[in-house]
Amino acid sequence: MSGRSSEHRIPLSELIRSFQTFDYTTASSSLIPALRLTCSLADEILKAKEETGRSPTPRFDWIDSIVVYSQSKRSNQIDFDIDIDNAFDNILTDDDDDDDIRVEILPILFDNTENDEWQMDGVLYSLGIVFYEIFSGGERPVELEQKQIGETTHGGETGAEDLFDEEDFNPFLQGETIHHNGEISMYQNMLSDYNLSDDDSTSSYDMAFHVQGDGPRKRRTQNENYNMCSVSVEPLEERGVPRSLCDLIANMLDCANGTLRKDETYQDMSEVRDDLQLMLDKPSIYLHDQDMGMLSYSGLQIGDTLFGRNAELSTIKEAYRRTVAGDSELVTIYGQSGTGKSTLAFEFGKYVLLDGGILLSGKFDQRQQGKPFSALASAFNQYCGILLQNCGLAPSKQKLAHQINHVLGREAHHLAKLIPNLATILGIELNTIIHDEGCTNAQNRVQYLLCRFVEVLSSTFAATVTLCLDDLQWADSASIAAVNQLLLAGGIASQHAKFFFLGCYREGETDKCNPLWKTLCNNDLVNARSTDVKLDSMDEQTLTTMVSETLCLLPRLTRSLSSIIYHKTKGNPLFVSQLMNLLGKEGLLRPSLSRRRWEWDKEKIQCQKLPDDVAMFFTNSIEALSEDVKASLC
Repeated sequence: MSGRSSEHRIPLSELIRSFQTFDYTTASSSLIPALRLTCSLADEILKAKEETGRSPTPRFDWIDSIVVYSQSKRSNQIDFDIDIDNAFDNILTDDDDDDDIRVEILPILFDNTENDEWQMDGVLYSLGIVFYEIFSGGERPVELEQKQIGETTHGGETGAEDLFDEEDFNPFLQGETIHHNGEISMYQNMLSDYNLSDDDSTSSYDMAFHVQGDGPRKRRTQNENYNMCSVSVEPLEERGVPRSLCDLIANMLDCANGTLRKDETYQDMSEVRDDLQLMLDKPSIYLHDQDMGMLSYSGLQIGDTLFGRNAELSTIKEAYRRTVAGDSELVTIYGQSGTGKSTLAFEFGKYVLLDGGILLSGKFDQRQQGKPFSALASAFNQYCGILLQNCGLAPSKQKLAHQINHVLGREAHHLAKLIPNLATILGIELNTIIHDEGCTNAQNRVQYLLCRFVEVLSSTFAATVTLCLDDLQWADSASIAAVNQLLLAGGIASQHAKFFFLGCYREGETDKCNPLWKTLCNNDLVNARSTDVKLDSMDEQTLTTMVSETLCLLPRLTRSLSSIIYHKTKGNPLFVSQLMNLLGKEGLLRPSLSRRRWEWDKEKIQCQKLPDDVAMFFTNSIEALSEDVKASLC
């Protein structure tokens, strides 16, 4: 079998017997593989529904009619009939992608063609029982066992049980490892493998799950009168199973009994599969338990994660990559206040640094519009400050100082006036610099020197220089002219120097007299390709994702809260963050120590009166501050 993939199979009811030795706490290596198994079960039910229009019949004993296949591409495979337990145990304690688990449901479960609401509730309940048994180490719910004991006592023939002959034929243990080519039909493969006809399907069900070495196995009776009972997941919690997974199983078991609130009720199997997939894709958010004690002290924490901007971020990255390849690019991000322009720029900045580029970042201030080059000077000064503060960059600092002195000579003094940290790198005393602001050509000279500085940075470190400036609507004409100079043909003389510009401005605040507007309308004068990226407010689905990940709760559970927030904020990201913070401070959105999750009061949140825009919201927030605090802000 060396060098080829092989497939082993075993009844799920026998596989979970080994689960008793596993723990499913967050730190366990068994948790994710077992979660993949449950996700495969939900997928298989959805596949059956799509292909045949039928779902498995609700019953208490699904575990006996499910087969698990383990396919491995490893060369050192253990023979199936020698060490079947180890073959599967390795899968459940290993995240190796060379191993795949898939499941198959025997035809015995598809003997009912009903497809009403009760049927779906029953399917969810039945699969919930299977999930319970998987994560309980093979133990069935106590409530279910008590119910069946009662039925056995009072139900006459309903509780009768047949025992298998210990020497019965066992199809699973015949021959060597089973190899399958292509996908196996859910409804035909088991009968053909066992050489049985459709009429023998019931007996095949009986025979297939008698395993040698464990003594005679009792056959569970088929539940003709399928009455669901309430099941507690406390035993799972006591085993350390993550609370989110316990809640998922509880929701599946309780939805059939009508004991859930509407927000938590599963409507169909696809929701179960989606929730399990989210736990697999983002376990730190949706699977692992939160420290609610810490959150009750620190309050709601809203990070700077970017939601719903993947397309826009990709557009900017593509423009940057063209610059790296030798082109010159200009990208502007614009949108209404609070739509996430700065956050998108910040996310792109992280990409630039990871790519080995040089990032210069500055922000214009409405109160400093009369001060030329303020944002540019801040961007260059911050970069030079990083070189000074990081001891590991001392060689880079010395190399840069040498190149600046070589290229600019005494002209470097004029840059040092604008960039104090550069003066430190060059060893220039600021009090020895002659200030000649009266020179009529001073601004032109600074523009020229900034171009030379960018050229030195790019060529010295063999990297693309990215200049990111925020709030361009408040930019002074001298700064915009400097950016133009950087992008103009010949602005950067060296063919080895590469420059990329990213700017953000607020939509509706740049009139025809604004220097930025003139630049955007005269792209023909700039030797650079221009790309505009517009940001709108989030749609409701994106906002639901944001609320869900912030609260570390599945979207199904937060959808009602997200809907209220969306209609109050119209999807403005900044407004959403501020509103959630406000709800947290007022106790309308709070951590629950008993439920170990966030909870909220929908009715009170719905009645909350809010301003129509972000600016008014901040104004009201400031007005609510004490006089001392407001005085300190002035």
